[in-house]
Amino acid sequence: MLVAMADLRMAMQVRYVKLGIVGMGALGPLMAIIMISVFVIFPTTEEETSLILGIMIPMAGTLLAVFSVIPATLIAANSLVGEREQDTLEPLLCTPLTDRELLWGKTLSSLIPSLTILLAGTAVVMIVTNVIFVLYGRPMMLVPDLAGLFLILTAGPAIILTAVSINILISGKVKRVYEAYQTSGAIILVLMIPMFAPIIGMESGIPNTSMVWTVNIVTTLIAATLMIVTWSLAVKRFNRDRMISLR
Repeated sequence: MLVAMADLRMAMQVRYVKLGIVGMGALGPLMAIIMISVFVIFPTTEEETSLILGIMIPMAGTLLAVFSVIPATLIAANSLVGEREQDTLEPLLCTPLTDRELLWGKTLSSLIPSLTILLAGTAVVMIVTNVIFVLYGRPMMLVPDLAGLFLILTAGPAIILTAVSINILISGKVKRVYEAYQTSGAIILVLMIPMFAPIIGMESGIPNTSMVWTVNIVTTLIAATLMIVTWSLAVKRFNRDRMISLR
């Protein structure tokens, strides 16, 4: 935890990381709330509103998951490659901590804030959207829906840990934080699968709930597989002596 707290403090001292964490933490819930609420606030026919909400509500879960992964990639990239750039890697690696303790510290520094952003953002969206529903005379609804909450609680943490694991694996192969961020950020593409499921799975203009659930479950399985593989490799290959020699 000491390593995690130190890494997080160091990350927050970097302007683009701090702005990225705060911005992405706020942008995900804000976009989800606007996306859902705009069709409630502005007048449309009941049929159109129901149809649009049927598409947008399942997408809200994916949107929240995507914007929680970005802070993890920022912190992890800065925590590993950033320390090499700032010449703070050697003192950390020379501490009496074991390799496993260092690895967990690096992981928790990204995992804890990202999971906090994900869960807090989800709670905010659920509360705010339902307040808007009540104010505009619509029945309360679960936003994100059950399929979206399933994705958030399963695929979300798995993708976040995968992004951190990828940063650990590539930390000795890239020289700049931006390179590490770009490489690990590609994992977000997995979450693009459920993003478009509500639209692709429409039947006669009505979102197919079974299709959405199927896609979310498949996405979770893919995320879990990637998490297991990348984390296993990260645990196996993390070695402080090797990291110092790569300096």
